[in-house]
Parts: sequence; structure tokens; C-alpha cells
Amino acid sequence: MSNVKSMRIISGLLAAAALAVAAAGCGETGAAGSADSVVPASAIAYVSADTSFEGDQWRAVAGLLEEFPDGEGLLEDLLEKATAEAGLEGDADLRAALGPEVALVVLEVPSDPEAHPPLVILTRPDDEDAFAQLFEGEDAARAEVKGWQVVAESEADLERYREELEAGSVGGTAEFEEAMDDLPADAIARVYVNGSALGEVPAGIAPLPLELSGATGSLGAALVAEGGGVRVEGRAVAAGESEAPELETFESELVEEVPAGAVAFLAFNDLGAALERYLGALGPGAAEVPFDLTEVTGFLSGEVAVYVRPGPTITLVAEVEDEAAALATVESLLGLAGGQAPIVYDAFDGLVAVSNSQAELDALRGDGPRLDQDDRFEAALDAAGMPDETSGFGYVDVQAALPLLAGLEGPGAEQAVPAEYLEPLGGLVFWGEGSGDVQRFTLFVGIG
Repeated sequence: MSNVKSMRIISGLLAAAALAVAAAGCGETGAAGSADSVVPASAIAYVSADTSFEGDQWRAVAGLLEEFPDGEGLLEDLLEKATAEAGLEGDADLRAALGPEVALVVLEVPSDPEAHPPLVILTRPDDEDAFAQLFEGEDAARAEVKGWQVVAESEADLERYREELEAGSVGGTAEFEEAMDDLPADAIARVYVNGSALGEVPAGIAPLPLELSGATGSLGAALVAEGGGVRVEGRAVAAGESEAPELETFESELVEEVPAGAVAFLAFNDLGAALERYLGALGPGAAEVPFDLTEVTGFLSGEVAVYVRPGPTITLVAEVEDEAAALATVESLLGLAGGQAPIVYDAFDGLVAVSNSQAELDALRGDGPRLDQDDRFEAALDAAGMPDETSGFGYVDVQAALPLLAGLEGPGAEQAVPAEYLEPLGGLVFWGEGSGDVQRFTLFVGIG
């Protein structure tokens, strides 16, 4: 069985069944994350999903899906299609085949970037015959381990899984407990990324430079459905011996400067210090950058925001103490970039702004309504429950952003999502908070 095939079967069933909550009947309520006792401590990552399709979480999902046009009919069609492709009959057989929880475990990141990572699928089906039918005709390696059905692409991967599990499971390890601590137990899905294992990935393969991946430590996240939207709560825990950066929280002042109507807005504080830490973590060679590091970090020492407005126009605005010095730094950086794009910039009122539109600089100088007076922006932050002070936050007006992206494809490009399906979508809001070894992060998408 190929990884692509196995992933297609399970992910297709999960997606369709998750959307088919309205058809769910009796069954055991799952608890995404309970598979940690059969996930090897050496695994790179694992994702678990509640496939009971019952309880408060799934009722919340059902309510959210009903906000979209023809939701119920579409859900049933998707369920029937996925069930038929799997050779099962009806949603009851589907739930029995999956059991109350399904987990996907990534054993390692392969040294060959072109290769598929070795995966195992874990589940506790209510009907083992129905589960076996999912893999009928495939050369899948299957076995029962500690009451769980385990499926791998090959016998070698299955044997490797068993050997690594014998050395210990992720459940109860300090890294896992710290990453998952305080995350919602009642969740649609939970994710764990093992920073220690990721730090052992060969250079050139790791998604982060090794010096940074080792310092990042582990990451945990939970996907939760609630009235009004979908939320991801997460924790990033630094490695035990790393010097975790202190990210001070701040209350944005630039929301009072940026014009209303932004499609997207992203704000951080003291990016200069973060840049210094990043280059320091990469080692001495990384310090040989083609610009004056001191000037750039000074330019980015206050609050910095990037925002997009219809057009699209993209603007960077930063709070600065020395406008003349900041302008000189901008000119230097634009010179390094070649100056091919039509870029305008200016400094005024303790701000420096760089944009692809003179109209945006004029709007910044003008007296029009500001972003903190924008009803959609304020409603999105209120729905998300974002605190006044964060270590950085972002906002996207999903309704406005998707058509804008379609327009970037050129004249005549079709909008991928019909307008009526965008109407229930509110804003996407994400932010970080915390200090020292633990950074918490939240992402919320409003629906309704």
C-alpha cells in the first residue's frame, strides 16, 4: 500500500465523515489525543482526530456547517461518495470502521526530500472487518498492538514502529506533557510535533536550520469547534537547554494610524531584536549580511505593521524615533533590492511608511477613519476574544481576501469560492502571548 493511497483513504473518509455530522448516530465518544500511549516517543509528529462524530464538539461543527448554503445536502453527498469509494455501506459502517479515534504518526523525516515519510495509522475500530475492508486489495502491513489496529506501508515500517514503541511511548514524556499542557481536552483534533526528534533531521532536510529547530522545542495544538467559529489553541515549548527569547507583549498603537478597510493586517513589536537573535542562532557566517545590521535593527525597534488594502496595495509602517535615519535605512535597503518595483516611501509623525501606492501614503497622512474604527476588524477581534496585549497578532478579512486573491490571477480569472459561500465567514485572527520557555498561540476563524 502506498502512503498516498493510505492517506487518501483515511483522509477522504475523515473529511467526508466530519462533514456528515448531521447523519451521525450512536457510538462511543472519542477523545482526540488518547493514542499517545501507542505513539513512539521517537516519532517526529502525530495527529489524532475524534471520529466518534458525537458530543458537544461535533454538535458545534454541525451548527457551523448549517451556516453555509445547502450544507446538509452537500455533507450527505460527500459522505456517500467517500463511503462508496471505500467499499462500505452507509455512515454507520464508516463510523464502525474508523472507531472513536484515528491517529496518523510520522516516524521520521526521510533524508531524501523526494521520498514519502514513513507513516503508521492507528485506530480502534468498532468493526474490525469493516476496517479491514478499507485496505482490501492493498499490500498493507497490519497488526494489533496494545488493543490498537496499526497499519503501515510495509512490514519494515511496521517492525520499526514496534521497536520504537518498545523503547517508550510519547505519553508521559516531559516534552509531550509540556507541549499539550492546558490545551482543550475536548477537541476535534490534536497535534504534537517532537522538537527533539526534529533537531536530529539531517541538515538541508529540516524545515528550520538545525540551530533553530533544536531551540524551538516541541509544539502542541488542538482544533476546537465552538459557537461562532473554529479555534486552534497551541503551545510552543523551548528546548530545556535553549535560551528562549523574551517576547514582550504590547498593545498595538498602529491600529490607530492605519486606514480602515484593511483586508489583512499584521503587527509585531521590536522585530530588530528578533532579527538579531535569528542571525545569532544561524552562526557567525550569517552575520555577513549585505546591509548594516545595526541600522536595520534600529529601524525595526518599535512596532511594525504590514497591511493590505483593496487594489491590492501593500504597505509597511513602522514607529521610529529618528525619521531621517529610518529613511536612509529604507533607501539603502531599496537600493539592495534593485529598485525595479514602483515603491514609494515617506516619514511623518514618528512613522516611516513604504508602499506600492502613493494613495496609501496619502491615506496614512489623512484624517479618514482608522482601522480601530473598522466594524469588521473590531467584530473579528471581539469574536476571537483576542486580549489587548499580545506578542504579535494578525487579521485577515476572509470575505474580502479570497476575491482579491482571485483577481491577482489576472483578468477573467474565476473566483474559486462562490460569493454566497463567503457570506458566513468572518475574520481570521491569530496572536501570540506568553514569555520565557512557553509561547502560546491562538488562531480563530469566525463563522456565522
